[in-house]
Amino acid sequence: MNLRQLLQGLDITASTGSLDMDVTGIVSDNREVKLGNLFVCYQGISIDSHIFIADAVQRGAAVVIGEKPIAALTAPTKRFTYIQVPNGRRAMSLVSANWHENPAKQLKLIGITGTNGKTSTAHLIYAILKASGRKVALIGTVGHRYMNAHGIEKKLPAFLTTPDAFALHALFKQFAEEGVEYVTMETSSQGLALQRLAGLTFDTAVFTNFTQDHLDYHQTMEAYLKAKLMLFEQLGEEGVAVLNSDLPVTERVTQACADSKRLMYGHGNNTDLHAVDIELSRTRLAFTAVFSSRGPIPAKLRLLGEYNLYNALAAIAVGIRYNCSTSAIQEGLAATVVPGRFERVDRGQDFAVIVDYAHTPDGLENILTAAKRITERKLISVFGCGGDRDNGKRPKMGNISARIADYSVITSDNPRTENPDKIIAQIVSNLPHDAKYVCISERSEAICHAITAAKSGDVVVIAGKGHEDYQEIHGKRFPFDDRIVASDVLESL
Repeated sequence: MNLRQLLQGLDITASTGSLDMDVTGIVSDNREVKLGNLFVCYQGISIDSHIFIADAVQRGAAVVIGEKPIAALTAPTKRFTYIQVPNGRRAMSLVSANWHENPAKQLKLIGITGTNGKTSTAHLIYAILKASGRKVALIGTVGHRYMNAHGIEKKLPAFLTTPDAFALHALFKQFAEEGVEYVTMETSSQGLALQRLAGLTFDTAVFTNFTQDHLDYHQTMEAYLKAKLMLFEQLGEEGVAVLNSDLPVTERVTQACADSKRLMYGHGNNTDLHAVDIELSRTRLAFTAVFSSRGPIPAKLRLLGEYNLYNALAAIAVGIRYNCSTSAIQEGLAATVVPGRFERVDRGQDFAVIVDYAHTPDGLENILTAAKRITERKLISVFGCGGDRDNGKRPKMGNISARIADYSVITSDNPRTENPDKIIAQIVSNLPHDAKYVCISERSEAICHAITAAKSGDVVVIAGKGHEDYQEIHGKRFPFDDRIVASDVLESL
């Protein structure tokens, strides 16, 4: 593609060298550079990739986009074109969109952000739009999928909640070419802050909730919130913000999308959408959704827990926004199953085993509270905290488990480069003296201990990893699936 065409929309501070050339590809990893490529570099979280410019040019890069003045760089021996921009990550998103011929402009983008509930809400929206006959795609944590123009559903693997910019626009291009009209996607705070979504215009933006997480990256709750608000600043002229009216931060969100229409959901009667006749049991969640200008919508879900009531209301609001029929909304809600979200592992035992992705204080409290409601005897909690992440939430999660569960089995999650015993020590550092718990660092042993200790009428919640099929230890990923481990233990009883 011609370089001038690739640079459309970029805020260019300065440039040296010719802009009249064809570029053979776009990369941000110098090790992947091929002859004639454009290499994009920026100041990263831990590495300044400007130091790799000489290597990228030596490998064949014809063009480099960076944030620093060319005079500040170590000049490579080969000639190349250098383009200075204020933000290299944003530039990467924009040139990626241009390279793929801006396919997102052909799609109605539905972005979901929030600390918890993004995955479940995205799946619920996908199911509702699918039931209504729309050609819809899903981009999210547990995988991507889409309904093409022939009504055939296709699935693709996912590696990040919000894919990197080049991969994201490649997905958009594939969707557009296969007749997709709507895309419902999880938008993480990191993905927003790292400008992976720069230049996109959203047709609908959903805010699920806001509690502590990712402070290892954002440092403060204010910075964390501002990252999420970026989604609402990218709403189009006809865009709609779907907001949880019960959140303290909702006023801040409304300020970020002041020019957009808002659709509020929550428990209060003063919202646009709320639920009545709520039924929570160990087998289903049922309620009737009431919308101000529409008849009641009776709903039944396989997703359990009061927190999924909020996720369902958000999805219903999106369905209403796109004029989906009551029957399509009901069908979509009833059909939704989300891997690793309140997922039962049933091998005929007389107690419940539930696997869930809950990995934040709020998430753990929600899943344990929901499990407590269906527990006839004792609630057993198995959880840990990820390494190299916000360590401030570790003692909070320990106290939440001690307060709600009858017995806590504290173990490893994804320790990454940290010592698992150190993480566990922080989890138990402020537990009440009468807390009933045990620390078992090896996660498979912890799961085995909890399940073998369970009796008839008990509920075992295995939290933290959900759908994940690996455990990351010392920077390497090893095969590990809570659902498989639990199933194996149950079959051995």
